Amino acid sequence: MNTGAAKRSINNTIFFIRHKKEEAQNSLHLQKPNPIFMNRRLLSVTVFLALMLTSLLAGRHNYHVTRNEITADLNQALALTLLEKKEPIVTQDTIRAYKQLRRTSGGQVLIAVSDERFCRHLKNRRLKETSFLTFDVVDKEYQGGSTDEQAIYSDTLMIRNGHAGETLALKGYTRLSAAAVFGMSDQRLPAGLMAAAILLAIGSMLYLRKREKENLVLQPVEGCRQPAEDGTQSAEDFGGLTYSDADDRFYGVDHMPIRFTPMQQQLMRLFWQSPSHSISKEEICATLWPKKDDANDTLYTLIRRLKPIVEEHTQLKIVADRGRNYSLEINELKS
Repeated sequence: MNTGAAKRSINNTIFFIRHKKEEAQNSLHLQKPNPIFMNRRLLSVTVFLALMLTSLLAGRHNYHVTRNEITADLNQALALTLLEKKEPIVTQDTIRAYKQLRRTSGGQVLIAVSDERFCRHLKNRRLKETSFLTFDVVDKEYQGGSTDEQAIYSDTLMIRNGHAGETLALKGYTRLSAAAVFGMSDQRLPAGLMAAAILLAIGSMLYLRKREKENLVLQPVEGCRQPAEDGTQSAEDFGGLTYSDADDRFYGVDHMPIRFTPMQQQLMRLFWQSPSHSISKEEICATLWPKKDDANDTLYTLIRRLKPIVEEHTQLKIVADRGRNYSLEINELKS
């Protein structure tokens, strides 16, 4: 390996170590995200909660609407069945069996009667296979009400069975779980709202995480002033010089962008990224001209052309320190 290549390798290693050290120092001066960023996060959470709450309320409403529709269907089917008056819905043998079971059990008995006429009058096809008629004999032992909490009942209709000489309390009955009723209800709108809430949560999380990384800015160093309120410049102000990450531009004391050549822009970024705003000649040459063995003359020309631009637009000046370092310093004559 020749001397020039070895020198470039050493310079690159030194620059890498100093760059990592500068990053560690910069991380100690991180500010909290600006209020606009925090407001966006709060807005995202609020919209998410609003969508989820609306979805839950809409789902609950549609569930109860479907349950009421099932009850109404049972009511109309029972009424139409009684209007036919063809054959007794409950036979005398069934009534006797009911009374015997009630005496034996010592409590209320629920007997479900599968009636073809009743099922035929049901409008909801899903109810035809799960619906029955129930009856109670209205006597001194009649307690009323239902014994199955998971069942959905129609209203109670009192009829007189002339053959048996008994008064019967008839109800239409279907046994459906809450999950089954929920599945029968229209949940398209609640599902859409919930899907929108979930997508919003995922999208907001990814967006805010990205913006959080982009909006972490350095705290102003001593002697620096706050940035312009138009949001175009970063929060650090050094000698009237500010830098915008959004458009990769430097701004002067008049808050107008400074026009640098590409090479001047790279050098200014090196100054800006250094906590002390000072860089060795070796680091500059290794970064800007890594393939050039001796770039001192090129660097001298670049600095000579950059100095008047910096002094014209800022309160800074570029100073050479014993021919080893170049630094950005406050120009006392303009401050």
